[in-house]
Amino acid sequence: MGLSKRGRSTATLSGAIAVAIGTVGTFAGGASAATAHAALHPQAARGGVIKFAESPSAPPNYIFPETSTANQSLYNNSQFINLMYPLVYLPDPYQPTLDYNRSMAEPPVWSNHDTVVTMTLRPYIWSDGAPVTSADVLFYIQLAEAMGTTWGNYAGPTQFPYNLKSYKALNSRTVQFVLKTPMNPTYFNLNGLDYITPMPSHAWDKTSLNGKVGNYAASPKGAAAVLKFLQKEASDTNTYSTNPLWKVVDGAWQLKSFGGASSPDVFVPNPRFSGTHPLVSEFEEIPFTSDSAEFTSLRAGTSTVDYAAVPQPDVPAIPAVKAEGYKITPTPTWGFDYMIPNTKNPAVGAILSQAYIRWTLAHLTDQTTMIEHFQFGYGVPTYGPTPIYPKGNPFVSNSELTNPYPYSVAAAESLLRAHGWKVNPGGVDVCVKPGPAGCGAGVTNGEKLSLNLLYSSGNQLLQEQTDLFQSDASKAGVQINPRSASFNTVISQVQQCVLPKEKNSPTCTWQLGEYGGISLSTYPSGEGLLNTGGAFNAGGYSNPVLDKLIQESTTATNLIPYKEYENTVVRDEPWIWQPVPKNIWATANNLTGYGLTSEFDGGFGYIEPQYWFFK
Repeated sequence: MGLSKRGRSTATLSGAIAVAIGTVGTFAGGASAATAHAALHPQAARGGVIKFAESPSAPPNYIFPETSTANQSLYNNSQFINLMYPLVYLPDPYQPTLDYNRSMAEPPVWSNHDTVVTMTLRPYIWSDGAPVTSADVLFYIQLAEAMGTTWGNYAGPTQFPYNLKSYKALNSRTVQFVLKTPMNPTYFNLNGLDYITPMPSHAWDKTSLNGKVGNYAASPKGAAAVLKFLQKEASDTNTYSTNPLWKVVDGAWQLKSFGGASSPDVFVPNPRFSGTHPLVSEFEEIPFTSDSAEFTSLRAGTSTVDYAAVPQPDVPAIPAVKAEGYKITPTPTWGFDYMIPNTKNPAVGAILSQAYIRWTLAHLTDQTTMIEHFQFGYGVPTYGPTPIYPKGNPFVSNSELTNPYPYSVAAAESLLRAHGWKVNPGGVDVCVKPGPAGCGAGVTNGEKLSLNLLYSSGNQLLQEQTDLFQSDASKAGVQINPRSASFNTVISQVQQCVLPKEKNSPTCTWQLGEYGGISLSTYPSGEGLLNTGGAFNAGGYSNPVLDKLIQESTTATNLIPYKEYENTVVRDEPWIWQPVPKNIWATANNLTGYGLTSEFDGGFGYIEPQYWFFK
């Protein structure tokens, strides 16, 4: 996994946020935050340095909490930014709910027939002593609006914050949101309010480093100027630990030094943090260039790293890892992995826009072999947009439980022949019947079924899955041309293509893109993912029926529209689903604490090391 839909975080590495799921049901299991914290956070346990392994070839590279789709990743949001700038509402690490007990605001209060929401902040302070106020909440929303469709949580013109009729501070700690129409409170809490990361308006609401702080963000023009300034400062990673802007934090940690891809990022406790104070003296995030480099560190023992993911190719060597002083915890992921077809690509967009082509590619994706041989059984098949674990979660429809397009070269060939392709196993298929009655609208006579695939490097599992897909596709005459690049490069390029002005830009030249997957919001609705123009709809997929269902799922008081959305996605295959590997965590035997690991990866990669300590 690589990205996250959540504003608080975003998929495979981090961002953070307990109340039951309300109108959509609850999950069994998971200790209460208060009970677990009291038992696992004794004040007598202090000291030490926790060494945390970053995902290979994916070091954090952005510090400003207002992330765009190009830099919103778990590695940035959930495992870096949120240590310093936590979400206003934190996720529960054990189940897909919000944990209001540990959050910096009281549970939201709904009124006026589900059109008015009131949020009251608890008495938190910034590291410079200033209080966290309503203005800091408004500041985040004002800059999100200034970002428009590039905002990492943008989900369309009818979603947050565009579903707000108004928002204002009632006093220094209370914010009122008035909705344009009634909404499902559970949905809005989990896909609106929990995107908010308070930002220090008293220190950041200015247009230059030495400029005077004002109230610029209150106007669209002023917000744009402030945003431009802060984005410019955030682009200079060399100053992350020295720039006075980033020294003003309200989270548990302050950044002592930033190493990027070459050395550890070192955090120290924020002495003015208003929540639970860290019990260790430092928290280090250590970069690795590849799976093998990370595994070598595990084999070296806990003197090198205390917390790391066991790379999938090294699962057979888990006994050796345990022998070095680690305990092993596999956890399913609240999200999915997928390959994205770029339907707007100038060269092959017409081909990838055809549903039967996507069904063909699905038939050529052997998820069973990937799980058995590359994930060593530690994987979950994916057939649609809803995680099937943890068992009992209310979002899963029956359509997600069986594969509508199981691996079959014969089925792939049959689809292609039925739609006007001359199939050349071991060669390259050619369109011989162009047009809507054959290969599809926009597909020309003699066009070859040859597709370029851009995927993340440094991950052996992705490499193995890509090799298998390329081999299996060739059996049906579908030529796959893979090319790898770093995770940060891939997510910056696998973005929406805007024709004709961006025809030759990297965001238009990619054809198939794969960076791993995405971590979902607690309420895993499809806005932002598969609605027309959604922030994470990188391939430009558009289906008016799906748009309607997605919109209805955000307001309905039951899950019927959501299940219809889910079933439509399973049937239409807008993305080529990939099996999701379970996260296999290796943690030092003497490292413990609330939310360290759980049966449900409910933190969406969001780490909170202030709750961890050495026994």
